[in-house]
Amino acid sequence: MKIFGVLACIALTATVMGYFSSGGSLSKKPVLVCLGDSLTSCGGPNGHYADWLAKYLPNVHVVNAGIGGDTLDGGRLRYERDVSPLKPDIVLIALGANDFWRRQRSVEEMGDDLLWMVKESKRLGAEVIVVDCFGHRDFWNEVTTEFSPDRFPLAAAIGEMQETISKENGCIYVPNLQVDVKPNRLPPYWDETDHPNKEGNEQVALRLLPAIHQALSKR
Repeated sequence: MKIFGVLACIALTATVMGYFSSGGSLSKKPVLVCLGDSLTSCGGPNGHYADWLAKYLPNVHVVNAGIGGDTLDGGRLRYERDVSPLKPDIVLIALGANDFWRRQRSVEEMGDDLLWMVKESKRLGAEVIVVDCFGHRDFWNEVTTEFSPDRFPLAAAIGEMQETISKENGCIYVPNLQVDVKPNRLPPYWDETDHPNKEGNEQVALRLLPAIHQALSKR
């Protein structure tokens, strides 16, 4: 995981450097930055959901700013390095899964970090898409879940927090990001690292496309 994180940082740094070397403009295309964790950086070469989005949206410059193991506070800490210089038209925030697994901070603290990133994106003039893994799920009636029942209340609370912040701040909200590739950990959509594979990430990208089209229509 650490190796993947280092490689993701190198790739992202190269993207930002390319931005400055081109005189401050990646292209004339709208810029979509996908800020996330390993669910954004997984899938292997050409297999990230950002790669599929770039394929389905050839007139959009898609930047994969996913780093394995990242959290909401981690996204906030690196926002001004990894997002702001790109002058995004759309910021897709897909963080919170690792906050859930670590259980080290309150939902209120997580919400403070998400709200900061939303407001900073809005300040930059970007449309914001908030994505999560937990919203609009009936955990008790799922055939199988990726975590034990004692975690259900926290998962629901994180989903509710992300949806509330989205609604109160004019964001587009995409709940239950992986609904089309469940159950977790099984073929044909999951790999041995417990993450969506290339085929799974195509389904994730298709799930995101309506929200991105909606955001583009506001530009």
